Amino acid sequence: MNRAAFVLLWSFVFVLPWDEFMQLPLLGSIPHLVGVVASGVGVLYILARRRFRPLSGFHVLAMLFVLWAGLSAFWSIDPNATRARFVTYLQLAVLVWLIWEIGWSPDRLRALLQAYVLGACVAAAAIGYNYVSGISYWVDRSRFAGLNNDPNELGLTLALGLPIAWYLSLSQPGRRLAWGWQLYVPVGAAAILLTASRGAFVAALVALAIIPWALGHLRLRTKAVVYAFAVAWLVLASWIVPSAPLERLAGTRADIAGGYFGGRGSIWRAGLQLVRQRPIAGVGAGGFGEAIAPINGGYIQASHDAYLSILVELGIVGLALFLAMMTAALTPLRRLPTLQRRFSIVLLATLAVGSLSLTWESRKQLWFVLGVLAAQRIPQPARRANARVVVAHASSTTSPPANHSAATGGGV
Repeated sequence: MNRAAFVLLWSFVFVLPWDEFMQLPLLGSIPHLVGVVASGVGVLYILARRRFRPLSGFHVLAMLFVLWAGLSAFWSIDPNATRARFVTYLQLAVLVWLIWEIGWSPDRLRALLQAYVLGACVAAAAIGYNYVSGISYWVDRSRFAGLNNDPNELGLTLALGLPIAWYLSLSQPGRRLAWGWQLYVPVGAAAILLTASRGAFVAALVALAIIPWALGHLRLRTKAVVYAFAVAWLVLASWIVPSAPLERLAGTRADIAGGYFGGRGSIWRAGLQLVRQRPIAGVGAGGFGEAIAPINGGYIQASHDAYLSILVELGIVGLALFLAMMTAALTPLRRLPTLQRRFSIVLLATLAVGSLSLTWESRKQLWFVLGVLAAQRIPQPARRANARVVVAHASSTTSPPANHSAATGGGV
């Protein structure tokens, strides 16, 4: 049952990018269906084994955040939306708990990261297929998407896969498979350009920082090959990607300077008005659209900013819990090897920047990334090496010189 629970969890991570693909009657999307099955089997397995890992600070903060969202039903302006959002948060909290309980080992966490990149490859291929087939998201062929997803949502999903794929390639025991993971970087980056998502493009730039930052331990020849490949890809991308998406991305700076933010400026200003009205507790989880309608000419719209959405819906208390939860996901950082530490920082930074332009606080991808980061453990070989150092140090300081060798040998 242990293996079955993990396989189902792996399958759920694999289909994460397919959130809007093939909605089934009564059952919802494929990720929702797989997630329900994986959660059911996972919870049964954990209860059957009668052993639980002590929760970390991240999990405690996550539970407090979900509890605060549930309590907001008492003052919510849209109780039905609040109840629905509370159920969603509960399901996402179960996801991070399953990662903590079932995906506890470094090998299993690595397998979950592999599942995410493989699922992102399918999404990138779908974007490429629609581009070749002439199926654009907009009639002017300036944006492309796939699997029935919004290009902004799909773009950030692909951007998160960039640092994951690069980390997998550098930590891969076999070099042949390593190059396979690295191939996702140009493929995923090209797909992001085709979506013409400005938020995803900025997040991808943050994600690609993992490449120069992680090249320090590689040989000079390897570095030269990587940089040459990057230049070649830029030239190829400028030739393959049509001009319309590139022109849209080129206008990002002017759009921000004009305060338009892709149509989000007016929504954000209206949201800040709501914050001044209910700064502490907010309007209730899931109530952003209903609350903004009177200010926004009667239109119910999403916030397009995860932090503003939480601030409006759950107030300063909710935003503080959410930010503390994100920060706590990096608690294992100081105990991790250098490569893993840098990867964790870049991945969380990519998620944090991407969430500035999307309502992602209740998205599975965000909670999956936080759950994986919080569940990281120092690899076993490193643990054993640290244990040998501690024992040797203890022996040298507590044992007489004549018995030093025997004491050290017994400790190891």
